[in-house]
Amino acid sequence: MPDVDRASNLVQETLDQFDAPGMTVAALTRRCQRIASLRGDGVALSWLTMESTDVANQFTNQSEASRASRESLAARLLTTIPGDEANAKWTAEYDGYISRRRTESGAQEANLRSVQQIEELAQTLREQEAATLISPPPGMHSYDLGKHVSDQERARTQLVASRMTLENVLARIKARLWEFLTETEYELTFGEATAETFHRLRAYVDKQLTTISPPALEQFQTAYRRLKDGGDEDRAHALTSCRRVLKTLADQLYPARSEPVTGVDGKSHRLDDAAFVNRLLQYVAETVGKHENGAVVQAALKDVDARLRALNDLASKGVHGDVTTYEVDTCVVQTYLVVADLLRIRERAAPTGD
Repeated sequence: MPDVDRASNLVQETLDQFDAPGMTVAALTRRCQRIASLRGDGVALSWLTMESTDVANQFTNQSEASRASRESLAARLLTTIPGDEANAKWTAEYDGYISRRRTESGAQEANLRSVQQIEELAQTLREQEAATLISPPPGMHSYDLGKHVSDQERARTQLVASRMTLENVLARIKARLWEFLTETEYELTFGEATAETFHRLRAYVDKQLTTISPPALEQFQTAYRRLKDGGDEDRAHALTSCRRVLKTLADQLYPARSEPVTGVDGKSHRLDDAAFVNRLLQYVAETVGKHENGAVVQAALKDVDARLRALNDLASKGVHGDVTTYEVDTCVVQTYLVVADLLRIRERAAPTGD
């Protein structure tokens, strides 16, 4: 079973059992850790691991706890996130962890024990509270009886206050776990639907290109391989592959012309070998004009071209770090969407039997 399916099943199971009798906050936290691990979520795995760790006795101060957690907990996963973004996310989550552990509103003191230790301590306090309700021995003098009752009441009041402080911390942790689970459920559900839609679109594009333009298909596959490798140079090459796909498809759909052509906008457009985006725009204009979704496809094509040009310019200047994985992912997906539209236009325009 793929990790995403295992994570999805575990999320559903944990949500269903969230308030079940006997389900401890420590057990919920361990399940959430496993979900974060299956999803490769380094930020979540870090704060969840801190919730399960006796930070108070393992480290001498909070800064040391933060540093050690970043070095030892989910460090490999955190490196997949751009530095500034990772730092901002980690800082927000660490601040949230400390806020949940505050013993009093507005106070600086925080309980940094593991969630399991807090639950065990709260249970011990409950048992001590119960002991204060035991009837005094028979035959006590009235003065001694009054003092005994007063001492028991005072002890019970202190025990209840200490227990409530711990249970407030546990309630805040549990609320954060619920938030994590519901957010993850949404992301997995939405992601699965999006993945299925894109899988169908990609299958259509790949099938069409197998016949129409095998070189373009190979260029798309090269872009995906580069994205999987994930390095700075790989991201730059993935962008280059996307532009090569558009160039190869333009050569197939609308070969270069030496003379400019007047477009539907009444302006003269260069349609030589280098002007492959103009050629694709002209292909759409001549094939469907203003009918169907021609204008939409042209706008999408211009947007993809602008994105690819901007990111390629950054990469060519050697500032690969400014080109994020997210930006490249977006360009590859949008290139696929535009190519799918172009291929569908070609398919509808083709004579029967073509």
